[in-house]
Amino acid sequence: MPSPARLLPLLGLLVACSGKPASDAAADSGAGDTAPAGPAALATLSDGACPDMTTSGTSTFQSSGEDRQVTVIIPSSPQPKMAVDFFFHGVTDPSTTSNPGGDTATGLGLQALADSTNTVWIVPDAPVQNLLGVMNVYLWDLAQTDDHDLVLYDDLRTCVGQNLDVDLSRLSTVGFSGGALWNTVVLGNRADTIATAVELSGGSDVVVSGYNNNAPISVYNSPVTNIPVLLTTGADGEDVWPSKSMVVVDFWAASNTLQGKLYDDSHFVVRCADSNGHVMGNKDWNIAQAWIANQTYGGASEFQANGLGSDASWCADVTSDTVDTGTSGS
Repeated sequence: MPSPARLLPLLGLLVACSGKPASDAAADSGAGDTAPAGPAALATLSDGACPDMTTSGTSTFQSSGEDRQVTVIIPSSPQPKMAVDFFFHGVTDPSTTSNPGGDTATGLGLQALADSTNTVWIVPDAPVQNLLGVMNVYLWDLAQTDDHDLVLYDDLRTCVGQNLDVDLSRLSTVGFSGGALWNTVVLGNRADTIATAVELSGGSDVVVSGYNNNAPISVYNSPVTNIPVLLTTGADGEDVWPSKSMVVVDFWAASNTLQGKLYDDSHFVVRCADSNGHVMGNKDWNIAQAWIANQTYGGASEFQANGLGSDASWCADVTSDTVDTGTSGS
């Protein structure tokens, strides 16, 4: 996450997202439904053209009639049937960067990771929104004002499926802060395309006083298939924005809400918490990589089959819809 991050990534909470599920049937089914044999078919492109996917880099293309920017990271020596991972960045100040996706890809070392794991990383830019009439920020549509950000996801999935030798049964979504809140929306509307999801300081059903008519943003919708989900946060009372003395968004509490709803819908959920505040540390990023490494659509998580392991001593399986997650230091 680019810096001035402590505040800006958290602003990501204040936006909205929307859209219909990938299919009409998805809107009417719950997580208990039998998973289809494979992920959903590719959607028709909204504007008929794809971004450049011939090499790693940032490019602009049309989606829902708008210019959108995306950074695509491709293995230097691609092998057949590459995995696909989306990363959704947090809120960012346009005065500090014109390429939040590219900055995120560089900061996380995604080229080296793509090379070592034979994975295509897709890091789209959120649209620029005016936040509460005060400032412009890159911000996902967490309030579900239209479906453009979801269609962007559909377009990018279609483009990578049509232009590269990928295995779409190994598609994962990861997000931090506002991008994690956006991941909740993607999970609730496009679960039939996702093998697994990771939220690094995210959650669901956040109410921001004075925003969106005090209606919740990042609203949880029951995913149509059972999907393993990893949730990480800082400590209770620490993972908040903008400060402990003036809490506008409490990511710990928002993750508790999401954790309970996923559990009630019979998903396998692991919750990790440390003593840090609203930051994405090495522990978060490392366990996210382990979580998505071998996950396939409709399959059980290796963490579920083999246990969490010694590197996940700060994590616990979610075994009830109430929150009982302690912290174990950093």
